[in-house]
Amino acid sequence: MQMNEMPSIGTTLTYGEAIKAYDRFERTMLEKAYGAGLLPAVGLYDLLWQLESLAQKFGIEGKGAFSRLKREIRSFSSERTALANGVNGERFYLLQDESALRQHDETHLFKVGIDVDRLARDLDEALELLSKESAKTDEYGDTYSTDWSELASGKQEKDPFLKWAGIGFCVMMVCLGVSMLVHSVFQIGFCSKWFI
Repeated sequence: MQMNEMPSIGTTLTYGEAIKAYDRFERTMLEKAYGAGLLPAVGLYDLLWQLESLAQKFGIEGKGAFSRLKREIRSFSSERTALANGVNGERFYLLQDESALRQHDETHLFKVGIDVDRLARDLDEALELLSKESAKTDEYGDTYSTDWSELASGKQEKDPFLKWAGIGFCVMMVCLGVSMLVHSVFQIGFCSKWFI
């Protein structure tokens, strides 16, 4: 992912320049993950939620860049919110007066505090790891795969419940048979005493 349009950490920009740069960077990250078609409907927290749920689904939430990426996306979002509000919310109160807001954005300075190159690398690493993990699994293997019997037998081997349920059922049937046999022996014994 190329992030040449986003200034490096420690760069001082006017608020207007910084807002444009942060918006471009966020759009670039979201386009990388979702494609251009969904950009109006998604945000950074949507991306974070999606990545967390997929990592949990594949059991890789502790691997690779996921923990760093989560922390960095939250930091980026926090810094972007601070940028949008200004120091002590001063920019927030100027939103009703467009000329005062423009003057503020051209005269006040903002220092970039996010390492966007690291954030971009971690996003790429997380997407690559998800791609590798999803290629290993066949979510609809039971229905669409030609080797569905192998997949189904593999699932049964991993689940010991079915094995123990079968053994338990067999033991229960043997106990029932033995108790019926003992019961019939006693019944015959009692009946023979009555008739003799």
